[in-house]
Amino acid sequence: MTSLLDRPALRTPSRFPAASSPPSAAGPQEHAADQRGRGPGSGAVGGASAIVLWHDVAVEEDAAGSLRALVADHAGAAGAVLRDAHELAAPATSGPAGSAGPTGSARGTDVREALHLCTPAALLAAPPRTARSRLLVVTDRPVSEPVWRRALELEAAAVLRLPEDSTRLLSLLGDALRPRQSARIIGVVGGCGGAGASSLAARLAGAAARAGRSSVLIDADPLGGGLDALVEAPDLRGACWEDLSGIDAADGEALVAGLPEVDDVRLLVAREDPAPSGMQLDHVLAALDSLTARVVVDLAPDLVGPAIAHLDRLYVVLPATDHALRAAARRLASWHLPPGGAEVVLRGRGPVSPADVREVLHLGVAGRFADSSRATVPLLDVRRGGADGLARRLASSWEDAR
Repeated sequence: MTSLLDRPALRTPSRFPAASSPPSAAGPQEHAADQRGRGPGSGAVGGASAIVLWHDVAVEEDAAGSLRALVADHAGAAGAVLRDAHELAAPATSGPAGSAGPTGSARGTDVREALHLCTPAALLAAPPRTARSRLLVVTDRPVSEPVWRRALELEAAAVLRLPEDSTRLLSLLGDALRPRQSARIIGVVGGCGGAGASSLAARLAGAAARAGRSSVLIDADPLGGGLDALVEAPDLRGACWEDLSGIDAADGEALVAGLPEVDDVRLLVAREDPAPSGMQLDHVLAALDSLTARVVVDLAPDLVGPAIAHLDRLYVVLPATDHALRAAARRLASWHLPPGGAEVVLRGRGPVSPADVREVLHLGVAGRFADSSRATVPLLDVRRGGADGLARRLASSWEDAR
């Protein structure tokens, strides 16, 4: 099958000057000089030199230094300077990107830590001590499953192969140095089997669309019944998971334009294969993150981990029963969610209260909704109350959080 993104018309220009091809070998200084004349927010950030830390542990992977030179070139194009971690006498603070670190480089310059980068061997042998959400793994070789899994455990933001992932590396560096408006990406997952997560995900996407937002609904549950069947749209024409091999960070607008539309919601589903894999989902969410859309992802439990780095919020849908509460506790233990990143949505009547959720799961409750009639269809049958009413309130809260 021909990939959707193999078609030339679906390639979109990047926000970065070097995105259409890998950066040249001219070196980071030349690119940084080009950036400095572009006004506030480029080159020096907040009066401090932008530093990207490189953990150069496994030189045997790259004896000629070509990978490091390529990464340095990307850093320069984004307005930063690549420094080996051991070169900093006093490492910058590991707070959020945008906070200033102490004076500590060999040149006595104020530094700001944007991202940590390391090779796969460094990741597997001795992972750098860093804020894990800002860890990037870069390589010039095929990414193996053990490397990808280890990066997932460490909550790495991405595993990138250069030069193929040149655009995405530039985007991640640029975002760290110059935070920007981006998509709202919302995950929905069942705290136990049959929780009703898919139905709530569809209603959330519908609520965002009715509020006038570009809305994308993603089926990321390979073992589910299919969101297309749930919303009674079985004859969709457009891109599906099977078409998305080779997608990269520059393809977000093209992806959305190629998706089928149901009641003002763009829908990404699988046709035949039980897609997506964790790596496929990671690449698609990275592409959508540069847009202003509202993206709702119906997640399988096994795909929560790969999605975490992209999610603004995760809703765990939970029937209000003791059995469901115990099942959710076991699932949460395997997800390693960041603090404050998830809330529970209680479904139906039952003995479980918000206080029980806080005590057992250590999560807040975003709301509760009553079960709808089995005859109602998400996106098609919109009600004033119930799950649709809750979806409207939750979608409104995404805007309030801006």
